[in-house]
Amino acid sequence: MDIYINNSKYRASDDETIIQVADRYDIHIPRFCYHKRLSIVASCRMCLVEVEGAKYPQPACSTIVRDGMKVNTVGHVTEDAQKSTMEFLLINHPLDCPVCDQAGECELQDISLDHGDYKSNYKEIKRTVIDKDIGNLITTEMTRCIHCSRCVRFGEEVAGIKELGMTGRGEETKIETFVNQSLTSELSGNVIDLCPVGALNNNLYKYSARTWDLKQISSISSNDCLGSNIHYHTYKDEIKRTVPKENEQINLSWLADSDRFGHEGIESEERILSPFIRNENKLIQSDLDTLNQAVSQKIREYAINTTAVMSAQSSCEEMYLFQKILRDSGISNIDHRSKECDFKYQENYPVIPSFDIKLSEIESMDNIILINVNISKEFPILSVYLRNAAKQKSIRIISLSAYEYLENFDISHSEILSPKELEKFFRDSSNNILSNINKDENNLIIIGPSTTYLKNYSIITNNVSRYAKSINSKLSLLGDQCNTSGAWAMGVLPHRLPGGIEIEEFNRTAYLSSYPENDLLIIYNLEPEYDFSNDIEIIDRLKKSKFNIFFSSYITDSIYKYADVVYPLAVQQESHGSYLNTNKQLQLFNQVIPPKGGSMNGTQLLLGLSKKLGINICEEQISKDINKILSKINSKSNYVLIDSIETVNEKNALEKIIIRSSNSNNPTLRRCKSLLTTHDNENFMSIPSSMKINSESKITINELEKSLKIKTNIKVHDKPDNTILVKMNGRYVQNVGSYNASVDIS
Repeated sequence: MDIYINNSKYRASDDETIIQVADRYDIHIPRFCYHKRLSIVASCRMCLVEVEGAKYPQPACSTIVRDGMKVNTVGHVTEDAQKSTMEFLLINHPLDCPVCDQAGECELQDISLDHGDYKSNYKEIKRTVIDKDIGNLITTEMTRCIHCSRCVRFGEEVAGIKELGMTGRGEETKIETFVNQSLTSELSGNVIDLCPVGALNNNLYKYSARTWDLKQISSISSNDCLGSNIHYHTYKDEIKRTVPKENEQINLSWLADSDRFGHEGIESEERILSPFIRNENKLIQSDLDTLNQAVSQKIREYAINTTAVMSAQSSCEEMYLFQKILRDSGISNIDHRSKECDFKYQENYPVIPSFDIKLSEIESMDNIILINVNISKEFPILSVYLRNAAKQKSIRIISLSAYEYLENFDISHSEILSPKELEKFFRDSSNNILSNINKDENNLIIIGPSTTYLKNYSIITNNVSRYAKSINSKLSLLGDQCNTSGAWAMGVLPHRLPGGIEIEEFNRTAYLSSYPENDLLIIYNLEPEYDFSNDIEIIDRLKKSKFNIFFSSYITDSIYKYADVVYPLAVQQESHGSYLNTNKQLQLFNQVIPPKGGSMNGTQLLLGLSKKLGINICEEQISKDINKILSKINSKSNYVLIDSIETVNEKNALEKIIIRSSNSNNPTLRRCKSLLTTHDNENFMSIPSSMKINSESKITINELEKSLKIKTNIKVHDKPDNTILVKMNGRYVQNVGSYNASVDIS
């Protein structure tokens, strides 16, 4: 159909509103309550426009277009209506623009200037509203609130948690939380962007800079495998805040809290800012040339008995260089799977484990099965898509996990299953909920990262794959790090070269290699206390190793005690490179701020080492090689089909971590003080029920050499196969589920 706006003809669809058509053709209509991704309430009335034939001005956000409709967004009728609305909205607003962080990008300020009147008829004393404590991430100035309700609707419709609501009427209307609780959603920070008036503010950014002084640099999130697009705002080479960069294929208009506030950890006092080498049992500052000389000598000496483990947090460029340098030096024991302990699946694994469909296709599914994954906490952006899918009553979402996760979308059916029970559930699906799924439907199975940490992961993924094949289901494998897909594609593995080329003879894995001990250990961007499946074993290996090389951004107890050489690794925001996200998209990230102190981009550190080893690598060629590798990879299904596999049968052993804390995913996040105080900073472990734990038990876990004691009396589930889940809090219990942890029960 055709409509006329300001006497010009435009095309419109039957179900569109005036404001949607105007936005598509860049015709400005002021608004406060309207947002393209939220429901329409037409409460602010700022978008009133003149419509021919209508007795009064109509709200553009809620008025459906009709064929031949004539609309005026300018003219005295529209202008008078907008001036009146503006005067009403400013009755109680404090007009504190000089001290407001929103100044410079304030919708109220801009619209008041363009569409308001120069005087007001209101002379009474303005009301004040007590600020609300809604957590450490967001500060409030509630007197500024104009009750647009964007924050309320976001919680209900997108975040899925009704934490903010509107109370009172008229003059007494307020935005409040339920019984003064803090916000718990992993998407809570988005209300900062949605607020048009500065009532909700970023606590890390508040009073630190003016918007017109900020420099905007685009980049990619490094906190999960989705690869959300973001803008960093910097001032004087310091990151002041992070905001979403709209991307219709990935994060839409939203951002997870870990992405928004995760840059806080960059300023940690634990940053390594210069090269270090051990001398007389002490780490002393050195220079890169000295380090490269010592490292190249040890690599040549110990190549045969060397283990190298790299974080999947690293860029594709770092990964390609890392494996090439080591392999050219005779080192084949290379891996990135530091938290895994079962590798029988690896020869049957896809070259690039990935999310099997586009995120936008989730809504077209009929059945979605979630396995050991807490979408709302681990992948908040993905939860937005699943929530939209769940709103369609025809879609069933089934959750199978070791713990009853709280999700922000409706779960049709959930079952609490231990790792052993999960095996059986898919092996014999005729007598459970899975028997009701039709192969003629659109089905999707999502396996969470925590599943890969289990001792029987190979059996589980084999059984799941066979079931998925039987119902023609898509199978998606979510990576535990931002570049897990890239690590597989770049060949940071003992059994594959870049591009998935198989190696005939290889050690099963680098971390648990066939060597009882290693002469040389190379650990890249991993912290032994947190990033290994068995922290006690890796530290024991560090003690026994003849030489330990670390590439790290932060110092830890184990690095301080056992590192012989420490390269000062720049964090992601201080580097540039690329990540391969779970949809197999190669995304570039930019350097946002200069490296702190003497830290350096990992690519530059590796290039310097390669020269000392006599390996000639052209930096300009690296990106070309990566693109060439990716272009030659044939996309296959994620089915992991294994012909013969033995059942793992261990009793009374500590299970691995079942639930991942969303704020412990990488070294920088672990040092974000604000995030560590939120509800999301939770960790879980399982303990054999033979230990006779009950609801009154006190559990003391003596971790490593820190003599750390954590007490809890939270009993979650008592399973028939000797497993009890226990919930714990705190930064230093990320990996307390290692097999050799000392557990005392009283």
